[in-house]
Amino acid sequence: MPRYNQKVCVKAKITGLIILISLLASVSEAQVLIGPIAGGNFSWTSFGDKDFKDDFKVSPVFGWHAGGHVSFRVRKRFFLHTSLIYSTKGKDMEGKSELFDDLTLKMRYKYIEMPIVYTVNFRGTINKKPFKYFLGIGPNVSYWLGGKGTIVNTDTHEFAENGPEVDFKISFKGDPVETADDEMVVEKPTRIQLGLNFTTGFVFEPARDREMVLTFRYELGHSYLSRESNGVFGQYITYYEDNLKTRNMGLRVSLAYMIDLKVDQRKKGKTTFDKKKF
Repeated sequence: MPRYNQKVCVKAKITGLIILISLLASVSEAQVLIGPIAGGNFSWTSFGDKDFKDDFKVSPVFGWHAGGHVSFRVRKRFFLHTSLIYSTKGKDMEGKSELFDDLTLKMRYKYIEMPIVYTVNFRGTINKKPFKYFLGIGPNVSYWLGGKGTIVNTDTHEFAENGPEVDFKISFKGDPVETADDEMVVEKPTRIQLGLNFTTGFVFEPARDREMVLTFRYELGHSYLSRESNGVFGQYITYYEDNLKTRNMGLRVSLAYMIDLKVDQRKKGKTTFDKKKF
């Protein structure tokens, strides 16, 4: 490697290390809350090609999510929230044009997700009783684990041995030409997907150093499920290929139970102790 490139790499590593140390230092002095989060969501997909909207009717489906949640106080009213959750999404789709009027497709996707949201807290009153609410925005990073579904159309009525409704699982491996009868192969999936979250919610304090956070989130998908390939079914099941140049959209309601780790107070206590000692 040329010396210039080596110097650039060293500088980049040093800069990254300094940024990481700065972030850890700022977090160590901030208020940190941690706890479980769970809830329900309605999700659907949006076609990248507007012409497909005339061919299919897409309906939202109910799913759920659960995992861990962490909240950092950045400033007095500003918080950074992030979660690591398992979630289910999907779509129910029916053909409405003459070409696809016999199609019914139900898909359920599985994801590991990390929403990162920056929020601003506000205070309000209802009947002279104070409460907190917040508004926020931030990115959503998702990893597509797979999924399953069912398909019914003219082909499945004619070809399928086990009835017109065919169950299948999503596979990211294998040759689309050799797709098994119980699979839908996605040759080039976008497994890491990005989106944008718009959130609002309420904060309740049931006990000292405890918070219950009720969050409402709208997810605007950015990445296509696949930009280069369709979902291919077994040749003895159907000739239909599912268009995956679509984005996940959704509405989500979550409830988190948070415990204050009192990192900021521990830091202050340690500083006071050190001063007394020395």
